[in-house]
Amino acid sequence: MMLRMSLVTCAVLLLAALGCTSEPTPPAPAGGGSAASPKPTGGAAAPKVSLAPAGEATPPLDGGRVQSNMPQGWKFLPRSNDYLFAAYYEDKGGIPRLVLRESDAGGLPETTSADSAKQLVAKITEEVGADKDAAMTVVNIGNNWFVRYEKAMKFRSLAASGVFLETVRSGKRFSIELLTYSVDKEKFLPGLYRFAADLKVEATEEPEAPKEEVEAPSESTEPTEEKPSEASPEDVPAPEAGSSEE
Repeated sequence: MMLRMSLVTCAVLLLAALGCTSEPTPPAPAGGGSAASPKPTGGAAAPKVSLAPAGEATPPLDGGRVQSNMPQGWKFLPRSNDYLFAAYYEDKGGIPRLVLRESDAGGLPETTSADSAKQLVAKITEEVGADKDAAMTVVNIGNNWFVRYEKAMKFRSLAASGVFLETVRSGKRFSIELLTYSVDKEKFLPGLYRFAADLKVEATEEPEAPKEEVEAPSESTEPTEEKPSEASPEDVPAPEAGSSEE
């Protein structure tokens, strides 16, 4: 009896040991895909922006090709040769201030995507310095793509910030600048983004090439010299009877 109990106990222990050494096969994921977790793709997502409510529309600029909306509560600044358009919030001679400038694109491609903005990033880095490259980002605001960067500035001896959005449209380079005290930057950024989102630039119409007038080719390219016709003897009138030739 004791021997039988010992054999049963050994058999149970052996089966338990064999079961512990085998690992269950994980179930296949639904859809037949791999069981490995997908790795996140590289690259930072474009930052989201908040838009201030739209205020008064700008007058038509650059002969009616350019127009946008000011953020609510902003007012026009007088026209100047230093900029295409400018607006202020409360203090006409102070900040915050929005400024739109226009210049020739100089061969830069249209900024229609993050990829096409790379050449504009390289150009701005060349202008403001390589140390600012890390602060540059490409942002999509409304239907427009911009290169965004900042500059530390001073206004009336106080710390100020210049936030710039640049884009290339229809052969022109547009720069929108928000100048504000550093402590107020976050408060007025939605106003900058509103102006950028509503920026509309009409495509430049290319003049039609003049049509060349094609002359019908003449039968002969070399002028022909007209020879006097010679009368045949039969055509020469005979002298009249009774007349004499001298």
